[in-house]
Amino acid sequence: MTIRRFFYLFMLAAFVSCVGLTPALAQEESDELMEEATPKKKKGKKGKKGKKGDKKSKKKGSKKSKEQVEESADAEEEAAEENKGSSKPAVVAALEKFKILNGKPNLKADYYIYLCSASWCGYCQACMPVAMEQYKKMKASRKVELIIIGGDKTEQEAIDYLKKYKAKNACIMFSALQATQFQGLPGVGMPGFPSISVVDKEGNMIRNVIGASQVKEVLNSWRELTIDKK
Repeated sequence: MTIRRFFYLFMLAAFVSCVGLTPALAQEESDELMEEATPKKKKGKKGKKGKKGDKKSKKKGSKKSKEQVEESADAEEEAAEENKGSSKPAVVAALEKFKILNGKPNLKADYYIYLCSASWCGYCQACMPVAMEQYKKMKASRKVELIIIGGDKTEQEAIDYLKKYKAKNACIMFSALQATQFQGLPGVGMPGFPSISVVDKEGNMIRNVIGASQVKEVLNSWRELTIDKK
């Protein structure tokens, strides 16, 4: 408030006291002078632009948020695909990484039996008739699969060996398994010729033996070790 305005107010107060203006009129005059003395805020264009800027920033923010939601959805979809792939039983996932010879394995089995066998091994040859006889029963159950791990030097030698016994089992070369340091098949155990490993579909070992007599014993008791196991 300027000195001049203050002086006017002072004179007004003196005049009221002398003349006897009503308090209402005095208050009205005072309010008018105070309103004139108080500087008014101007609404500039800058304020309007600021509001427009806020709206633009909100739109930009909402657009960015939409993009983030889409990216998040894509990430969730990719994660779901990965989880879908990783939900396969461990043995099935492992078999898919090997070159399979001779036949197709039952990928829906609950148990898998790995039999190491080769044409140059006389003890292996003694086990093969028992293995083929029991494999027919395994195949009929649809819950147990017998896979041959061929110990021959070449794939053709391994295939010819299986054909000799009319075996339609899937075969993985021993050399391929050896290349994974025997970690490629879950639960394969100690390999040998002949040897046999019984595992569930997640690769948890149930039995692993080496030697013809023990291999035959496991082959003959496969049902008790797997689907009839208590």
